[in-house]
Amino acid sequence: MRIDITDKKSIMVELSKDDLSKSEITYEQLDYSNPQTRKLVRRILDKIRSETGLFASECSALEVEVMPDSFGGCLMFFKEAQKANEAQNEAALFACENISNLIDCSRAAEKAFKSLPNAALYQNEGGYLLFVAECPEGLSALLCEYLSKCTASQTELAVTLEHSVCLAENDALALLSGKKL
Repeated sequence: MRIDITDKKSIMVELSKDDLSKSEITYEQLDYSNPQTRKLVRRILDKIRSETGLFASECSALEVEVMPDSFGGCLMFFKEAQKANEAQNEAALFACENISNLIDCSRAAEKAFKSLPNAALYQNEGGYLLFVAECPEGLSALLCEYLSKCTASQTELAVTLEHSVCLAENDALALLSGKKL
């Protein structure tokens, strides 16, 4: 079992085929109505709490996504559910085919906003991907003027980014705008 913190409210857990068989369950049998699944999830959450301190409150609502891997195991994504009164700064992924659109977009964002959120820049066969972990609605609208917004679940997003090359990890908007050289 491998635990990766993806941000302050999200964790990815990689379970091997061996991990699942130790819990006497397969990916196909994972269903929260199954007692083995509930037992496995409780064990994973206990491990997350002890190793990371995240999800410390057992009262917190969690969103859980599961997808199979190609080796008989699976990936589980745990995310603290958004409270109704919290700001809607959701993760967003944007795509474009050329770097000049990214530079123009970053310069416009730098002029329009006092501070730029952390953003990561990736490259894949189709061009470039800009991942903004906490994207305010206003910034999202501005980015959509220059880039295409990708709609994907957290799971699909993680898989896409995993198969792309990271060019700038945290400050892509600042680097592309020339604010940070």
